[in-house]
Amino acid sequence: MESILQRIVSLPIGTKLVCAVLGILFVHAMFRVLERTLPRHFRERDARYRVRKFVVYAGYAVVILLVTVLFEDRLGRISFALGVAGAGVVVALQDVIASFAGWFAIGLSNLYTIGHRIQIGEMKGDVIDISIMRTTVMETGSWVSGDLYNGRVLRIPNSYVLRGPIFNYSQGFRFVWDEIKVSLTANSDQHLAKETLLRVAKEKVAGYLAEAETSWKRVADNYRLENPPLEPTVSLVVSGGALEFTLSYIVDYASRTAMKDLLFTQIVEEVTQSKGRLAWSASPTGGHIQALTADASPSSSEAFRIVRR
Repeated sequence: MESILQRIVSLPIGTKLVCAVLGILFVHAMFRVLERTLPRHFRERDARYRVRKFVVYAGYAVVILLVTVLFEDRLGRISFALGVAGAGVVVALQDVIASFAGWFAIGLSNLYTIGHRIQIGEMKGDVIDISIMRTTVMETGSWVSGDLYNGRVLRIPNSYVLRGPIFNYSQGFRFVWDEIKVSLTANSDQHLAKETLLRVAKEKVAGYLAEAETSWKRVADNYRLENPPLEPTVSLVVSGGALEFTLSYIVDYASRTAMKDLLFTQIVEEVTQSKGRLAWSASPTGGHIQALTADASPSSSEAFRIVRR
């Protein structure tokens, strides 16, 4: 084995360069085939993803090993040259270095992982890939309402995680407090309205409460938090001569849009069947029902998010 290594080291530089190029092409082709075929033997999507990433990183490691073996006798000179030009390299590659540091921070600090819904600045969506340089996200929102996918894929440099807060919707407590506003005429029965809204909300979010309570207890074990009310609540204000009810409730972050539809559908039926005791108040824009989404007022609707730096 040592004799083979010595022969490789003693090859002319031109031969080494040719061997390096051919070797890199061969390794790339071989691991490309493995990347496409090996994950097919795993049924779980998460396992397929991890196997694919392992093959990619293993390919990088083989290429580095190949280059190291071929140019072992010249590594000292190369390191000296890089040391002299180090300052210039750092300045020229500062974004690349910052992205690599961000990738390291993502893994070390467990900021997020594949499948988590995150928000970095104005960019929000589900993480579908994390590479050394970039995090790939399937975007939600923007020109579509609620938290639906809009079909646009975001590639965010990992350096962004070092510049500001990261909102993680999936880590720890995966529920958010959301609310809708219902505007009724001043002649409407306020007691019936409150009772109706609470009943409808409790029926629709009942499936979330037990899981939300368990999830909150796990979060409270790691953070200094009070125990907030998880049951739906209704508050009333008078606005423009109308009764404006705000219905607050807890919901899974991925089901906000669907929950609003369920609530409004049932509320419309209840108002219709109230025999005139409840009546819609026309909004300034000519509509009848007003909804406040968490996107419009993140400070009040998204009452709790885990934020890491």
